[in-house]
Amino acid sequence: MATTDRLCIIPPNEWNALRDLYRESWPEHHVAHATIDNYIRWYEKDPTIKNLTIYCLNGTWREDGTYLVVDRYQLFAYSKEPSNRVLEKALHLLDWSKGLKVSSLLARHRKPVIDVIAAKNLQKEYDSETYLYYMPKADCDALQLSVPEGFELKALRAEDAVKANELWPNRHQGSLFFLQRLAAWNANVGLYECASGKLVAWCFRLQAGPLGALQVDAEYLRRGFGTVVAIATAKQIAALGHDCFALVNAANVPSKKMFERIGFKHDGEAYWLRTIPTVPNFEWED
Repeated sequence: MATTDRLCIIPPNEWNALRDLYRESWPEHHVAHATIDNYIRWYEKDPTIKNLTIYCLNGTWREDGTYLVVDRYQLFAYSKEPSNRVLEKALHLLDWSKGLKVSSLLARHRKPVIDVIAAKNLQKEYDSETYLYYMPKADCDALQLSVPEGFELKALRAEDAVKANELWPNRHQGSLFFLQRLAAWNANVGLYECASGKLVAWCFRLQAGPLGALQVDAEYLRRGFGTVVAIATAKQIAALGHDCFALVNAANVPSKKMFERIGFKHDGEAYWLRTIPTVPNFEWED
């Protein structure tokens, strides 16, 4: 029997209403709220933005809060429905042929993604676990920011994204454009040496809302600079009226300890995984 299920595009004029669904039972759905809010802000900056679509199953997003955001090669998936049946049906209907990087995937949504990947006989390039660390806006506002003498904080520039990309352990095809767009459109901080103008530490806010691609130049490690840029970016996010969270690789003990020292609380796990394209030789360009 043929299915009557279909993926429907949620038009931009409905994104505000979609985002507002996730204010219920705050902060249970804060990740979904931050994700949709990000794309509302991005669409306001550039209504011609390419390769961005938000889908739902059968037009039912108002009932179950289920969405699939496809942003170039990245997929963000969420549902308020406990069984994940709607989410799994939507994932089955999605085009996986170009490969998808499933990003900031909460643990409660992992099973339907894995089941669909298995059903479609897709191969995974990687599959990694991260710890989610959360801090409410009021606590972010109260954080004390101390800039080391001889250094200054500034917004990241396009050329800074080039350095960040070159040194990023997660660098991949298409990641330079990814970081340049984050630098241009999202909260971010760079710590610069005043005498040389050198960028020594940086932090971006990713599309789903978390602090990410946080790194310190190898010559400046163990001086607390990661803490400085994390706090500075968290305070920028709080200034937008948002709570803050970070996703840290489960094996990255120093970064986990850093966020715990700052005052972030461990609030579950999230996953990043990427499927290999089934289209021969397909690559996303920068």
